[in-house]
Amino acid sequence: MNITYLELTAKDLQIQKDFYSKTLELPVTSSNAALEVQAGATILVFTQAQPGFDGAYHFAFNIPENQFDAAVEWSAGRFPLLRDDTGKGIFESKSWNSHSVYFKDPAGNVLEFIARHTMDNAAEGDFDSGQILNVSEIGLPSEDVIGLANRLCTELGISVFHQQANESFTPVGNDDGLFILPVKGRIWMPQSGVPAKLLPVRVGGNANGRKWEVRGVPYEIKLLA
Repeated sequence: MNITYLELTAKDLQIQKDFYSKTLELPVTSSNAALEVQAGATILVFTQAQPGFDGAYHFAFNIPENQFDAAVEWSAGRFPLLRDDTGKGIFESKSWNSHSVYFKDPAGNVLEFIARHTMDNAAEGDFDSGQILNVSEIGLPSEDVIGLANRLCTELGISVFHQQANESFTPVGNDDGLFILPVKGRIWMPQSGVPAKLLPVRVGGNANGRKWEVRGVPYEIKLLA
């Protein structure tokens, strides 16, 4: 599954622009109403939030599987890493065969660099923004995690990822792209202080030869081709 387009909302587009263009050093274009970021193979868009908007998203960037240590070094001085209650800031998943670090953008969104070691995407040279390959995860909180997981799997032809579906947290998709499905109110890793909220979102991509879009709250799943 590939996430080719991700649209989120933010209160302050100028602050977001400065972070994504100057700190993450990604190509950015902007207007009064929207900010467009080229994150590898994914177009990431922030639109102006409506008054009273309150919340933050979680999404992840794939990086080359052999560049994790270099990415951590590159991140130093650019932004603080999020840590758990033991002070740990580097997270290994044996079931996913991956390493991750987490950080926040100025809007409070919980971002992640993840190196998935099963993927054939090793890269030579130093790490830089050109090694940010794509958006590979987007969080879609709900009050019925298993029901949403079943809908996504059935309509998009994807499956639950490396675990059994459960009511508090279920990922669906594959290493290229995942929907991360937590129950509403669950705190995003790692002890970020950010609760999973039902927020405006628009996600476009493809899976198994099908183009699709997921948007709105409650989520509408639409096959485009």
